[in-house]
Amino acid sequence: MPHLRKDPITKRWVITSTSRSAKPTDYVSVGKPREDSALTCPFCLNHEDKTTESILSIDGENGLWKTRIVANKYPVLSEEAHDDLPPPNILYEAHAATGYHDVVIEDPSHNFNLYTADETDFKYIFDIVIKRLNDLSKKSEMQYSLYFKNFGSEAGASLAHSHSQIITTPFIPIQMMEDIHGSFEYYNNHMGCIYCAIIREEKNSGLRIISENEKFIAFCPFASKSPYQISIFQKKHNDSILSLEDEDVYMFASIVKDVFSKINKVLGEPAFNYVLYTLPTHLRASYSSSYHWHFEILPKLSKLAGFEIGSSVYINSVLPEHAAEALRS
Repeated sequence: MPHLRKDPITKRWVITSTSRSAKPTDYVSVGKPREDSALTCPFCLNHEDKTTESILSIDGENGLWKTRIVANKYPVLSEEAHDDLPPPNILYEAHAATGYHDVVIEDPSHNFNLYTADETDFKYIFDIVIKRLNDLSKKSEMQYSLYFKNFGSEAGASLAHSHSQIITTPFIPIQMMEDIHGSFEYYNNHMGCIYCAIIREEKNSGLRIISENEKFIAFCPFASKSPYQISIFQKKHNDSILSLEDEDVYMFASIVKDVFSKINKVLGEPAFNYVLYTLPTHLRASYSSSYHWHFEILPKLSKLAGFEIGSSVYINSVLPEHAAEALRS
């Protein structure tokens, strides 16, 4: 059964989940996407009996479900994790892998694609994700929920039907803590949000901006880790996506749709990962003024090699300014 192991040097948690290798083509696991037809795909309309029971569901205008969230059949974390742990050790720390692993089925159509989706499609997806994140934030034993999407085999997707995921953990990952502490350090030194400062700088220069509307801005980060990396920020300071009004969710959906349309025109339909970074609810009292929620899209146009893996220093072959210019035009 899955369990958690902590690196005694870096303090990074690792989830051991050998059970997922038993069913590499079911639900979500790293590997080549299974090219299911609509007749056999578990995520298509009228195949609801092939998945676990819906946790949440939103109906479309036709009265049928438009988006739904189900528990992953082969989760990396589970509410019912067993204490199948290695023997206690003074050096090594291990815990049961308790948590939640959700699959967001983004549309009942087998051929649904974010590159050709419209604002309404994105609005349905973000509405149900925000609702689920809000529910998960009330689970006192959990500390962090990460919403993300893998599209294409190069990005780690294993099913062709469009879907994304939410994994909720009893710890806060090191990367998130680094972001929280780094932004808090800037706040203490400058009495302001570093993300708001970045937004002002990007608007002043205009070199890396891709898209903008009344509420949101999208740009290629100054220190992009990979070619055509894109960040989307709410212009108004806000630490959590859970605070968005309905109109703001639509404006967010609108700019995400615009960004994917631009990627499609310039790059086709490359594999990608996207990740939502939002402040955990239990930390909002301490870090609300210094943290700013955001959304990252990373097309998979290159692979990590030994130097990146060994140093965590990324090599980007495309200047962010050139990437932004291509996407803008």
